Amino acid sequence: MKLTLSKSTEPTVPRLRRTDKTAAEEAPALHQPPSPITERTSLRTTLLLAGIFAALTFLVHFVSSLWGSHLGYGFFRDELYYLVCGHHLAWGYVDQPPLVALQARLAETLFGLSPTDIRIFSFAAGGVTVGLTGLQVWQLGGRLLAQVLAMTAVLTAPVFLATGNFLSMNSWEPCFWMGALLALLRLTEDTARPRTWLVFGLLAGLGVENKHSTVFFLVALVVGLLLSPQRRILFSRWCAAGVGLLLLLALPNFLWQWVHHFPTYELLSGIARSDKNVKMPPLEFLVEQARMLAFVSLPLSLGGLAWLILARKARAARFVALTFLLFFAMMMMLHAKDYYLAPIYPVLFAAGATALSVSLRRPRWARITISTTKIAWTALLLAYFCLSAPLILTLLPPNQYQAYQLRLGVQIPKSEKFSSPLPQILSDRFGWPQMVEGFATRYNALPPDVRGHTAIFCGNYGEASAVNILGPKYGLPTAISGHQNYFYWGWNGYTGESVLTLGNDANDYKDTYAEVIDLGPFDAPWIMDHEHHHYFWLRHRKRPYATDWPAFKYWY
Repeated sequence: MKLTLSKSTEPTVPRLRRTDKTAAEEAPALHQPPSPITERTSLRTTLLLAGIFAALTFLVHFVSSLWGSHLGYGFFRDELYYLVCGHHLAWGYVDQPPLVALQARLAETLFGLSPTDIRIFSFAAGGVTVGLTGLQVWQLGGRLLAQVLAMTAVLTAPVFLATGNFLSMNSWEPCFWMGALLALLRLTEDTARPRTWLVFGLLAGLGVENKHSTVFFLVALVVGLLLSPQRRILFSRWCAAGVGLLLLLALPNFLWQWVHHFPTYELLSGIARSDKNVKMPPLEFLVEQARMLAFVSLPLSLGGLAWLILARKARAARFVALTFLLFFAMMMMLHAKDYYLAPIYPVLFAAGATALSVSLRRPRWARITISTTKIAWTALLLAYFCLSAPLILTLLPPNQYQAYQLRLGVQIPKSEKFSSPLPQILSDRFGWPQMVEGFATRYNALPPDVRGHTAIFCGNYGEASAVNILGPKYGLPTAISGHQNYFYWGWNGYTGESVLTLGNDANDYKDTYAEVIDLGPFDAPWIMDHEHHHYFWLRHRKRPYATDWPAFKYWY
């Protein structure tokens, strides 16, 4: 009996002790937040690698812009307009929030007035976007080779090469979005302090002041969070503080829109009812997404999306996949331009590269195979870059560009109906100096007593902005127009007694002017097809500009 008790008792104590010990060891783990990360690479190393890629991206854009200027590529149409907006700083404009005008003003003030000078901040934005992609890979748990792969995918993607190569709202847009997502990823994994919400609010607010499409991204982001378990991070005072900061930053532009009766909504509604933009059916829209990102990187983005949706290790980041799907659906339903989706793709590249690093434990031969795959894929992306970059960056003279394009059999898709001998992003960099010189020749040929009250009226903001940026050295007066924000800037006191303009047919002016004189054609190689015009001298307007100015409103 004693033996039985002894046998039954002896194992019991060790068993209890082992159970207690195991429970004591595992108890702290029960309170740890779920995280896909087992072991991250050194943050210092990651930052160094991201900095190298950011500098390389900046250098690519800087050198290509300098070389393009040598080949004759000048200011892009929108850049001229942004520069003029920068001379009229305000909290809003008909067709954009204020940040791009401020960027233009700062670049002109700090660096000078050349195409490369005014693009410095955009080149930097391209570098920041690439660097942030590497940091997202680090946050998700990807190793160094995964970071290299993801950053190479963003650096070589045609859409980011295009938008980062000139002054625009699109260059900084992915920086604000990816920075905001990085802050949220750290919050959902509990690897950042709650005050990181302020970083999110700052970046999201600046994103709204940079481009209004950020509002759609934020709506998709909130819904994505609410549909995921990570909704828990929304219910805190720091979240409220971050959202408050976002609203505070967005408030000035909202008030400007309100005071001006929401002109941006009026503009976008008019464009939606017009035939200006190319409206793609769903299948074509999908194909263009793959084209603008590079087909060779498509498996990376799709794999990243699948990993975010399905992988247990990606639970803390699942809201990102929901955000992307919701945003994608919104853009498709609204018939948005294909590149409106571009700012959200870097996080999918980051997730796809990470998926190769943080899967289940593998034998040594599998790890070697996957590392080789990452290296080979990176090399493939760089090879694709060498082929595609001359189609996007200003690396080839226009005549060689066309030959190269024919050799590759590639056509750059159009997002607007306008046609041109080169893709619009390149053709719209030609002809502005010649056009302004033509105005200057005709303006200076006028009698001195007439010249003093002669206006230059332009049909669109590109022409008017070219005169206003490039014309002062010829002594030209400030050009006026009814297009976009020029409508608000008004007629500068001109009556219409004497006007120089560009147009297509003298008969277009005979109802409103007593005398119409054709002063000859304007033409230049490689310009947009709709910019082939004639100069006209219009005399004795029958009704003054002050009376008819509302009729000149042209928001398109």
